[in-house]
Amino acid sequence: MGLFDIFKKQDVENSFDSFPDLKNYQIYLFLKGGELSEVKARMDEYHEIYITETAFSTQLYKLGDTQWTYIAFTLLPEVSELSPIWDYFNILLWMSNKSESSFAYAFSSQKGELPIIAERDWNNQYGDSCIGIANGKNFHAAIPEQEVIWKQAVPGQFAYEAYLLEKYGVDIRLAR
Repeated sequence: MGLFDIFKKQDVENSFDSFPDLKNYQIYLFLKGGELSEVKARMDEYHEIYITETAFSTQLYKLGDTQWTYIAFTLLPEVSELSPIWDYFNILLWMSNKSESSFAYAFSSQKGELPIIAERDWNNQYGDSCIGIANGKNFHAAIPEQEVIWKQAVPGQFAYEAYLLEKYGVDIRLAR
């Protein structure tokens, strides 16, 4: 049973603060399947449909000799503090519909800041929410409403990179 399985079975709601400010984060989206040209076409399609200003510039890469590609996001300087996380999650949801598998991973260069992991909530029939870990707690985020339910804390020594390697077979260190 994975961490996200535990989250889905957890019904205890705890209040918690907001998502971290992404200014000091390296921000990625990992996608299984598809060539870089296909991923670029999907991102172009996203920007045609979601015509609001994006919070990021993006660069696309192949993850070594794997079936995975990834998008590296650079936060644009004039973006409000709250919009980047919702734009990030919205792109994750859009791309998850067009990939075999996908997940978001962001980590901070600042000491004491914890990574963010997110994936689409496949139990949501509308496809408009994601689940993950931020601030060391599990969360469920409804994207259109920009609402978050914070759940239980993950263990303090939770191995984020090892979890992603075990669950997805992705060594995210190849993206750095």
